[in-house]
Amino acid sequence: MKSNPQLKLFLLLFLLSFQMNTGNAQTKSPVTITGSMGVSYEHYGLSKNPSASSFYTARRPWNQVRFSFNPNFQFGKNFSLPFNMNFATKPTNFAGPFSGLGTIGKQNFKQWIMNPANNFAINPKYKWAELQLGTQYLNYSELSTGDIGVFGAGFDVKPKTFLIKFFTGTSQQAINQTFVAPTTPGAYKRTNWMAQLGKEQEGKYKVAFNMAKGRDFFSSVTTPPTPTPQDGMIFTFLTDIYFKKGVFFKTELGKSLYTQNTRLPYPGSGTVKGFEPFIKSNGSTQSDYAATLAFGKKISKWELGFKGRYLGAGYLSMGYPYQQSDKLDLTVNTKFNAWKDKMNVVASVGNRTNDISNALTRANQFIGNLNWFTQFNEHWSLNVNYNNFGFNTPGSNSLINPFPSIKNVSNDVGFNPTYTWSTKKMSNILTFSYNYSKYKETYIPYPLLTPVTTNNNTHTALLNYIPTFFNKKISPDFSFLYFLNQIPGFKSQLISLSAGLAVPLAKEKINLRGQLQYMLSKNGIFTNNNNAIGSITVDYKIHPKINWNTSISSNYFKYGNELSSVAPLLGANYLETTIRTGILYRWK
Repeated sequence: MKSNPQLKLFLLLFLLSFQMNTGNAQTKSPVTITGSMGVSYEHYGLSKNPSASSFYTARRPWNQVRFSFNPNFQFGKNFSLPFNMNFATKPTNFAGPFSGLGTIGKQNFKQWIMNPANNFAINPKYKWAELQLGTQYLNYSELSTGDIGVFGAGFDVKPKTFLIKFFTGTSQQAINQTFVAPTTPGAYKRTNWMAQLGKEQEGKYKVAFNMAKGRDFFSSVTTPPTPTPQDGMIFTFLTDIYFKKGVFFKTELGKSLYTQNTRLPYPGSGTVKGFEPFIKSNGSTQSDYAATLAFGKKISKWELGFKGRYLGAGYLSMGYPYQQSDKLDLTVNTKFNAWKDKMNVVASVGNRTNDISNALTRANQFIGNLNWFTQFNEHWSLNVNYNNFGFNTPGSNSLINPFPSIKNVSNDVGFNPTYTWSTKKMSNILTFSYNYSKYKETYIPYPLLTPVTTNNNTHTALLNYIPTFFNKKISPDFSFLYFLNQIPGFKSQLISLSAGLAVPLAKEKINLRGQLQYMLSKNGIFTNNNNAIGSITVDYKIHPKINWNTSISSNYFKYGNELSSVAPLLGANYLETTIRTGILYRWK
């Protein structure tokens, strides 16, 4: 039997932590440990009828082992050593890179430890100094970086009122493009750097200068992906000031340099100057600005403020790879408590202007967000929410980096009343929620052709009933769901019924829970599909610090004539079964 490096690593950490914990109990060491660690195994099975058909594919690895190691070692008052490690022996992207199903093969140890599906982080901290090692999700500011995980090393030190931060690492592994099933689009190795220098006094002010940079390395792959390798850098300066009586003022100014294709010659024919030696400029380099501004007043029971956010068309950041540029957002924001604190409202209203740089495609969009909760009396409460959001990219016909134009707008409104009542033997909770979503998307492919518009409306209604018995230990629950999705010429409907029951056993050391669910769905003119899901979970408290959890779930789905109106796919079905078992140890 081959040795498993992941298992060896986990056992080493476990024995070290257990020895320290045992020592603590015997010698009353100043070292204390909190947190948890565990190991779990998951088996996935799939059977299909007809078995030779590819109408349904496996969604998970057949066997998976997961480890978690998240203790925090506290040495006296000044030094702490927190671990955040959650990893699996196999990638969760079952048919993707390193799965062993394609031409790439299995991942090596370096690829495994840097895989986004895993997380390895150690953050030793002494007083005001913190060392950051492994996978970190760091948010420096709204315009610089904070939306990606980076595997690397850095520090965060705060002597007195100073802020000094730096981190560098890899945010994307190198993956060759493959054309043999399962195909992989591939990716370049991307390295990120980020730094912050400033001063802060909590509750009074914050002033900071931020820098964030990312770069793709073309030589990191032997079969280059279709997208071109890129290079980007951002500088921002932010100021937060908090005055007396709750008045605040915040702003951030940013400038970006972004090269769409590092394979073009330098300096090339571009008009944008680089910032050497950090970033060079060529014909695909663009530069632009961004800014945020917020001010208002905040006291204990209410807040009123204004916020503006502008991002130029060429403002791009590898620290926020999904950030939408070329827009201006202006909103008024408020939140308050009223009616003797029985009513809580959080709301914002404003306007978004998309494609500011292009007068022909410039468009305005209403921005609205509302969450309104009211507790009318001891029985009735109501929560109302509304959200409006959208996304717009103007598209490009550039031969350097062509991409389509995409615009979508979504409106969501929901109502959630709750009624509770009690008798001498039991209490009851009845909740109902209704949500309506309206979505419209316009897609113009490259080169610019006839727009393709999609309208999608969704209605969702959910009813839940949860009784609690005072003299009985059983805990049942019941729910009913209706779902309707409509697009022009097509309609999907789903009805679901479910019931669950939890029962404590063995003097409440074992908690047994079962769940049954039946769903009936219909798509367009096709006949009904039938789906039955069942699960049972056993949670055994072996020791005050140790829990053993085991669950078995099965998912049976039978198609009507959606796949085909003739055999063998007429009435095709599949059965998925997942068995999970794991032990979790908690330090207290």
